[in-house]
Amino acid sequence: MKKTKAKTKFYEVEGKRVSLPKGVSVEMKNGIRKVTVTWSEHGKVRRKYFDYSLEGVEQAKDINSTKKQELKRFGQEFGTISDDEKQALDLWRAYVKEAMANGFKFSSAYEVMKRGIDGLNTTTPDFRTLARLYFEKELMRKTDGELTEHTETVRQRLFNIIAPVFGCRPAHTISENDVLDFLDGLKGQNGGKASLVTRTQYLNLLKSVFKFAVEQGNITKEFNPVANLKPAKKKKDAEPEILTVDEVRRIFSFVKSNPKFHQFIPVLAIGFFCGARVEERAKLTYGDIYIGGRNEIFVSAAVAKNGIARFIYPTENVKAWMDFGRANGVSMNATDTLIQGDTLKQRKTAHSAFLKALATETGIVLPKNCIRHTAASFMAESQGYTETANQLGHDIGMLLKHYRRAITKTEAEEYYNIVP
Repeated sequence: MKKTKAKTKFYEVEGKRVSLPKGVSVEMKNGIRKVTVTWSEHGKVRRKYFDYSLEGVEQAKDINSTKKQELKRFGQEFGTISDDEKQALDLWRAYVKEAMANGFKFSSAYEVMKRGIDGLNTTTPDFRTLARLYFEKELMRKTDGELTEHTETVRQRLFNIIAPVFGCRPAHTISENDVLDFLDGLKGQNGGKASLVTRTQYLNLLKSVFKFAVEQGNITKEFNPVANLKPAKKKKDAEPEILTVDEVRRIFSFVKSNPKFHQFIPVLAIGFFCGARVEERAKLTYGDIYIGGRNEIFVSAAVAKNGIARFIYPTENVKAWMDFGRANGVSMNATDTLIQGDTLKQRKTAHSAFLKALATETGIVLPKNCIRHTAASFMAESQGYTETANQLGHDIGMLLKHYRRAITKTEAEEYYNIVP
């Protein structure tokens, strides 16, 4: 049977003939005639009463019209959601419409539940979403899903350091100045301002995240806050400094006489007499030294800073210091690292703390990377440029430009005769 549209009802009100649309009726309440609006809300029938007057009729029509608009906007469930939820849904739809108009693929829910933000453009993914997409879709893809030491470092920086600052903000609201403020606010291990190298690493990471977001269409080019940022120019490196034979001798004498520092004797010997880099010393295990009884140290590709495996051939005094350490309780199991610590970061921190204490106790100034610089200079005189460059893991040009210093043959002989 065909349904017919509900007829409009007419009533005589204050001497005038008025029409009442569907949803508005006239009922008796406590023996008094009232104009009534009826609707459903939160699963229950609701009624609102107005005076049986022309003004009451207009008020009832207004309420009825509002409820019909809600039904049109929110569907049959409009009566089961709260006013705040309705407002959020209205805002969300406005933002979705805005997103489509601006060519964005999807909208952010950032601040949608807050009031009075109709003028804001919250129409891009927040930074945490971009970071997650970059980490999962790009970085982990390059490692076939394996969480390597590098990817773990990136993960820590993205989600523990950067995301708490930018995490909930829509990407397009992050400005170039915001990024610069973040980089300037980074702290180093000593609590001071982070080094230029560290700030550059974070900037490059942000560049990778936003570049990937643009490539994937998550944001447009004009909203990339780091597109025009360049790393600050590095100050010209000071001339590498080395220690004298007497200073190195004093260092080993001090460590030998202080049992609390005996655990650092192997790493000192490998540093001063073999020239391994700081990070390499932190990664090397005792299983990498004197492999198969041979007089060599294997620096694997995973250990080497440049990813190129090489061999180092220890001088006789290295073995003497290793024997001294073993005889004085230093654990040297094949799987033990030269520096104690579960992670590379912990071992590097322990190494830095030890050198700081060493400088304080001995009064010897230890410039940055002076251990490797010293080793390179004495090795060049004792073993020649080619052999030294091969063992240090760089070319002869690098050796002559940065590391090699004028060392006499006598000084070199004294240097490698520093023994327990």
